[in-house]
Amino acid sequence: MIRKLFSLLALAVLISSCGNTGKKEVSSKSEEASGTNKVEFAALIENPGDYVGKTISVEGKVVHVCTQSGKKLFLTGENPDISLYVQAGEEMPKFPMELLGSEIVVEGTLTQVAATSVAEGEGMQSGEGMKGGEGVAKAAVGADTCETAKALASQPVLSDLMMIYNKHTLVK
Repeated sequence: MIRKLFSLLALAVLISSCGNTGKKEVSSKSEEASGTNKVEFAALIENPGDYVGKTISVEGKVVHVCTQSGKKLFLTGENPDISLYVQAGEEMPKFPMELLGSEIVVEGTLTQVAATSVAEGEGMQSGEGMKGGEGVAKAAVGADTCETAKALASQPVLSDLMMIYNKHTLVK
């Protein structure tokens, strides 16, 4: 009787361990297939150059959504004085204004740009310079620059980086 019970217990352990291994492999394969690397905001601040040209996802608080084009927003992490500039391309829909103040995870490709272009780009008219999310356009002559863009240009890190937006999800 003890032999039968021991055999059944060993068989149950073997079956359950096989099932867990398969699930881990599937999730790691799906992460590799998407090519997205989850990055903590603090890690992005410490080594921003490590992520340039890579598709990453970053969680942060939305502190600004552009009211003119609706295609730009700014995220902050634990330090509210350091923001990440996120831009949606022409084919992407506008960011909903309801995102302001929300915690979201944004996925996109991190690119390097001139800090002054980011600040000037906030004042542009809707749709200007948005071809496929490539680069940051120059502002229209005499256009006002928002306070968030000015703060971004003057911050010590991330001022020359922009994320070309792919998708976002709200943090619950």
